[in-house]
Amino acid sequence: MVKTAVVFGSETWAMIDMDMKRLCTRERWIYGPMVKQGIWRIRTNQELRELYKDLNIAANIKKKRFEWIGHVVRLVQGRTVKKIFDSNPEGSRKGRPRLRWMEDVEKDLGEMKVKR
Repeated sequence: MVKTAVVFGSETWAMIDMDMKRLCTRERWIYGPMVKQGIWRIRTNQELRELYKDLNIAANIKKKRFEWIGHVVRLVQGRTVKKIFDSNPEGSRKGRPRLRWMEDVEKDLGEMKVKR
């Protein structure tokens, strides 16, 4: 239930590595605390992986992104989401360019050694 609330809509997020790290840290903070013989301690990542098989939030978000892009690619041309996906915004802005969602997906695909 908690993971569902945390990753709601994540398939449309453009995330930098720091955001992913924060989410994984938050995940450990939620699932990690335990009491054993009256002493609180945080479970290790290995303990959490063994206890909860589907724990990695980062992998879950990447999976949802791939499902979303597959859905959008198969949409009919007239749909609003498809128009936005195929568009190329014009103009410029000051400062460092923001990370775009498609660049994030392409990076994920590159890490998995999948060619477009």
